[in-house]
Amino acid sequence: MPITQSQLPFYGSANMPLDDTGTSGGAIALTTQVDFTPVLADGALGVDSDDAGDTTQSMTITGRVPSGAIETDVIALNGTTRVAGVKVFTTILRMELDGATAGDITVDRNTDSFVVKVIPAGVTLVTRTFYDSKSEALATDRYEKVFGKNEHGSLALTVAQIKLTQDPSAKIMIGLTVAKDDSTSVANRKTAPGGVSFVDDNVAINVPGGNLEAGAAIGVWVHQALGIGDPPFKSTYTLELSGQTAA
Repeated sequence: MPITQSQLPFYGSANMPLDDTGTSGGAIALTTQVDFTPVLADGALGVDSDDAGDTTQSMTITGRVPSGAIETDVIALNGTTRVAGVKVFTTILRMELDGATAGDITVDRNTDSFVVKVIPAGVTLVTRTFYDSKSEALATDRYEKVFGKNEHGSLALTVAQIKLTQDPSAKIMIGLTVAKDDSTSVANRKTAPGGVSFVDDNVAINVPGGNLEAGAAIGVWVHQALGIGDPPFKSTYTLELSGQTAA
């Protein structure tokens, strides 16, 4: 069978800092996925699993509430029975399980069942990049690292490319690591990674060597550029991993 879209997910890196002082980047973290889905309307969220045995884990949802503050809502899983949270969020920053689950976890909005994220079994953290980043008195650049991975069991994704396809706020650029499956990091997310060239929207970057082999991943450094005193942005961006696959 050819490679499907679901077999080309994006994962986080070992170091996804919550501030501007911690290390940023590192190796791929297969228990962390990155997600950029905005919550289109304010609301509280609920969770359920597709496995009845997932009853011992709790999920901590972290996000901004209508006041602009960052708060959390802790929801205990009850198998396939949906459990509703109570905290109204305007933006979701992180969703973290305190233990691996046997089933896939669905996170959706209480009022209309809008699905924010389906978290695959084995993934324990879903996060947005640039957690709690802010504009400053001077223009501010930050860098975080994600990975696009080919999870097909045997087929290579040939003519593989990464592209930034949407960036409504025009604050994001991307660049690839010089090698696949690398583990480079920077001292903090205000430190630019060496040897990386950044491009803007809709510019395809070739994966080193041309192919992304079965099981291989390519690191993507994401560059956020905030202007002087920028206002808050309730925005998102979209990365695309594409290529050719055998039938």
